[in-house]
Amino acid sequence: MSQERCPVYTISVVSRQEYNIVIVLKLRIESGKIPIYSIVVPPETFGIMFIEGESLPAVTRAVYGVKHIKGVMKGVTNVDNVVNMLKPAKPAVEIEVNDEVEIVADVLKGSRARVTWVDREKGVVRVELLDSVFPMPLDLKITEVKLVKRGAQG
Repeated sequence: MSQERCPVYTISVVSRQEYNIVIVLKLRIESGKIPIYSIVVPPETFGIMFIEGESLPAVTRAVYGVKHIKGVMKGVTNVDNVVNMLKPAKPAVEIEVNDEVEIVADVLKGSRARVTWVDREKGVVRVELLDSVFPMPLDLKITEVKLVKRGAQG
């Protein structure tokens, strides 16, 4: 095979269903011998995935009728954009114990919390909600919180 790259297409999917879709697509591609060469699910982004295939009709045939797929976005995706999404993002702000943060993801979006524990290796913080009557520890990714105010160190 030549060294030319095959086109990469962006697929819009239901958020947090990416890995279920990959399993279904893998089985469909292998059984139907569809010329799809790779499927990429960005780790930090929800609702999209990338498929490298021989052509748009091949990709469309692979995804047609699969549950949780919204559709194929028009045009070919730039491979450099895909590579940039796969590079791990370093947290710009170091979050410390006792810092006040705002939750920027999921159901508790907009809630304020105090950091009680930080695991930098895994990128996880444990917080307690400030508005809660009783302490309710939550473990969140460091990317799901935003620093609001530095806490007293001690």
